[in-house]
This record gives sequence, structure tokens and C-alpha cells, in this order.
Amino acid sequence: MRKLLLVALAGLSVLMVPSQALAWGAQAHQLIMRRAIDLLPAELKPFYEHYREELVLRSNDPDLWRNVPWDDDSNHFLNFGIPEFGKAPFEALPRERGAALAKFGEANLTRWGTLPWRVEELAGSLRRAFEGVGRRSLYSVSDVVLFSATTAHYLMDATQPFHATDNYDGQKTGNFGIHSRFERDLVEKFGSRLRLSPAAPTAMRNPRDTAFDTTINSYALVDQILAADTAAIGKRDTYDDEYFERFFTSVQPIVERQLNEAITLTASLIVGAWEQAGRPTLYTAQPRPVQRVRR
Repeated sequence: MRKLLLVALAGLSVLMVPSQALAWGAQAHQLIMRRAIDLLPAELKPFYEHYREELVLRSNDPDLWRNVPWDDDSNHFLNFGIPEFGKAPFEALPRERGAALAKFGEANLTRWGTLPWRVEELAGSLRRAFEGVGRRSLYSVSDVVLFSATTAHYLMDATQPFHATDNYDGQKTGNFGIHSRFERDLVEKFGSRLRLSPAAPTAMRNPRDTAFDTTINSYALVDQILAADTAAIGKRDTYDDEYFERFFTSVQPIVERQLNEAITLTASLIVGAWEQAGRPTLYTAQPRPVQRVRR
């Protein structure tokens, strides 16, 4: 019954979220989580297989939080390209959150994006959830599921080039709407043609720096995608099937590369948090403590 309720609520909530707000698109986030579970080592695999359905559904939770409304928008992006961050590799932006706040102020960071620090925050929550499993703490199992899915979501966002640029919807170059065309439409229209072969995971030691590095690498792809979009539309007045076929043909290697990276990073995040927590033995049933009768 719980799983059926999750399916119903998640499906309804995704329909209520404006498409422009979705990062990678709901289907892509679920695809990434599903494939990441396949990469996990034997010590983790049974637990994640047991909760596979919930993990896949909850990988979209952070996009739903944005419509609660919670103040979560800035956690999904980092706008490289602004003069304040300088040129790549953007050393003008401190990676330590306190130093970045001291230099730019909270209002500016909220406007320009806070994705790597959100990954750092929730990766810490995931590690503590694994530690709780080792102590058999109440709710630790559900916390591992929650923070595995939600931390991964933000890390997946880092692999989407238009979450890494101030030209996030092509508004500066006349490529209006490119954000959703790239992250959602291509996966939904051509998912069956994607050739995915993600690398084996390695334990992630520094989620914050991984998020920074991933976002910088994603930013480097923006101009190539914009050029492909411009060439594909040509003088057409509509984004028709011919446009999408041309666009996908041009950027298919990029889409595949970024999805492969997102899959491997998701698995690496989970493995790293588990190892840092002392490699606790995972269990799928968490018995409630016996309570005494109150008289």
C-alpha cells in the first residue's frame, strides 16, 4: 500500500511541476537512479534493490520541493559565466561556503546558485544516516533511502550543462527554451536510442569538490549545444520532428556522456558515504522498539 501511495503521489506531483523547473526531466532523473543502483557493490545491492521503486521515485523529490514552495531553487544550479566568478576554472569563487559568503554575501550566492554546497550538506546527512544504520537508530533506514535519492538529484543536476551557466535558457543567445529541449525533450523522445555504458563507481571522498568540478565540466559544453540548437532550427518557425532529429543527432554524444557521468557519480556518492560511515551492514526491516503500557 505504501508503494502504491508513493507512485500515485509522485506521479501527481510531477504533473503539477512546471516543465521548465524540472532538472534533467523527471524521466531522466529516474533513469539515472535506476541505472546507478545496478552499479552498486554486493554489500549495498540487496538493500538498494529492496527499495529500488521508492529510490527511483524519490529521485525527483527536490524538484517537487520547489513548488511547496520551499526556498530551494538556488540549490539546483551554479551560474558560471558571470563576471564575478572570472574565467574557467573560476577560482574567483571560493569553494568553502563560509569564504564564498564572506566574499559575495548570501543574497548574491542565492541568485547565482548554491548547488555544490547543497550536495555537501546532504551528502553529510547521507553519511550520518549510514552511521545510524550501524547503531540501529530509529528511522535510519528510511533516512538512507531519502538522502540517497535526494542528494543524488542535486549531483545529477551538476551534469546538466544548463544548470551550470548564466545563459541557462538560451536567453542571451536567442536559443529560448533550450533548457527543457535539451534536458527533457531529447530524453523523452529519443531515450530508446541512447547508448549508455556508465563506468564503475569509485568511493566519492569530497562531494562538494566533485560537484564543483562536474559543474565546471558541464559549463564547457554549453556553447557546443547552443550551436547545435541554432543549426538544427535553421529558418524553421517551429520545433518540429525534423528539428529534434537534427538536434539529437548533433548532441547525442553529449547527452550520453552526461547521463553516463550522472549514473556513475550517483553510485560513487552512495559508496563513498557508506565507506565513510564505516561500511555498516544494511538491513531492510527496522523493528520498532517494544513499548511499555502506560497506566
